[in-house]
Amino acid sequence: MIAYRLNIEVGNLLDGKYEVLQVIGSGSYGDVYLVKSKKYGIQAMKVLRLWDVQSDLHEKLVNHFHQEYEAAQIPSEFLIHTLDFGTLNGNPYFVMEYCPDGDLSNLKGKNKSCLPGYAKDILHGLHALHSEGKIHRDLKPENILIRKNGSVALTDFGAVHDKVKSNSERDWRLKPKQIWGSPLYMSPEMYERKGGGITYLPTVDIWSFGVMLYELVSDGAFPFLDIDDNSDASVLPKYHENARQGIWNKQRIRNCLHGHQWLPIIEGCLTPDYQNRFQSATDVLKELESRFDIGSSQTFQNGRTSHISRLIVTQGENLGTVYNLSKYLEGSVRMVKVGRSNDNSIKLPESEDTYLSRHHFTLERSSSGAYWLIRDGQWDKELRQWQPSTNGTYLNASSVSTQGLRIFTGDIITAGEYKLKVD
Repeated sequence: MIAYRLNIEVGNLLDGKYEVLQVIGSGSYGDVYLVKSKKYGIQAMKVLRLWDVQSDLHEKLVNHFHQEYEAAQIPSEFLIHTLDFGTLNGNPYFVMEYCPDGDLSNLKGKNKSCLPGYAKDILHGLHALHSEGKIHRDLKPENILIRKNGSVALTDFGAVHDKVKSNSERDWRLKPKQIWGSPLYMSPEMYERKGGGITYLPTVDIWSFGVMLYELVSDGAFPFLDIDDNSDASVLPKYHENARQGIWNKQRIRNCLHGHQWLPIIEGCLTPDYQNRFQSATDVLKELESRFDIGSSQTFQNGRTSHISRLIVTQGENLGTVYNLSKYLEGSVRMVKVGRSNDNSIKLPESEDTYLSRHHFTLERSSSGAYWLIRDGQWDKELRQWQPSTNGTYLNASSVSTQGLRIFTGDIITAGEYKLKVD
């Protein structure tokens, strides 16, 4: 894979169709430009600087860049969408929606009456991502853009599946991508890299939402330590120790406008133990709608059924692969075994470190065929006992035991780095 250096300047015509109007910004591996075309009008273009990266990282970066493009294809008005994909002298690019009204970091010092509605939009966006087995991992005000119609939408899905970014060279407080995401918004399990630093659930986004909400409600403060423009990265250990212990300034929120309404929502997001935190965007949205007059959402969790037929890889090395379960159920067989070993019914590839066990989990159909269970681990014939996986199996945000949980269409199974949607 050969990529040649690009010297993109205002006025250039890229790929024969995109006129460069201005430079918007620059990141670890990419640059963003404001461009104009006959087909899409004025939009944003993100270009991966592949020429600037060592060659052994090229394939991974391109795959992850394309996955960022794909994540922004999920149909939801609460996600910023990608419009086109191509290459410039071997360097990939994609075109995405441009929102000239800025992001939520501009809300500081302004009227907060629109915040409940913004929070609702963000939760709808998170629900759309999580329903497709995607975790944002870098939720913060800068990644929430304001549309012309006054609604907001999530953007920057580069951390949705990104294992090659190193610590950022940019401002530590607002822009870095350290371990997937900006450090002040990281949940304890994300910062401590539990599960091998790989098995992350929707609850990491719920935590980030809570930190972001605290920041927006309080007009720029952070929950676990007083941070100002003179602070540097040396405050992070104390900040994250307070986060781990659940030590934060609740009185500051009580003193804010509608603080007593916001506080229970933020508390439910900032519970250190992810198992006791709000488990989904739906949970947070129900709490939000019970405290603010923003209408009721009736669209979540519709159409779930116990009659499942296949698994779809939504995150992992074989993204988009479909496994039809009927293929593995011959005669009296009722179990489908999944892992990285060749003797599994479904062998998931592991050319990278995916933290997948050799025998990770088992799907078991009931004798009547009316429902399915998922169980962590598999039966070991030699030891004559059930052996759990090394890093655990999760159904949505719940840990799966060897006893099992019932599964339904729309559920997301997490096994190491892999996420599989039940269909």
